[in-house]
Amino acid sequence: MLQTIEATYDPKTGLAFSEAVEITEPIKVLVTILSPCQTVALSLERGSAQALIAALQAHPLSEGEGFSDEQIEAQVLEARENWE
Repeated sequence: MLQTIEATYDPKTGLAFSEAVEITEPIKVLVTILSPCQTVALSLERGSAQALIAALQAHPLSEGEGFSDEQIEAQVLEARENWE
């Protein structure tokens, strides 16, 4: 089974997963090094609605191209037909 889990590696403190992970025995892993990350420090409790709202306000989602429902459905249908 493959499972992707976000984590941050700090040379001083080691690997810190972004979510709870239970590993009970040695496992093989693949590690992809990404560009240096910038963490958002939130003073609120992790997993709370207030933390989510604060994070979204600090880093708003882009507006995107604003596709209509019909355009999205057409794209999904086209992709589905081309999956062969």
